[in-house]
Amino acid sequence: METNVKPNHSIHCTVNECTNHCGNENYCSLGVVTIGTHEPDPTLCQCVDCESFSRKDHEYLSFR
Repeated sequence: METNVKPNHSIHCTVNECTNHCGNENYCSLGVVTIGTHEPDPTLCQCVDCESFSRKDHEYLSFR
């Protein structure tokens, strides 16, 4: 975990690939997250998305 990143103990997260994840702690470092859906009528957990997700290696992927 970076030294300037502090876990938000109100937001549990296990997505290690996100830049906002707090390393060895399963928390998000953001103060607020945006949750959304990609379905017109969501009925399952799989229909819900964390729209605050930012992939750690996004810079690498943008140059491929």
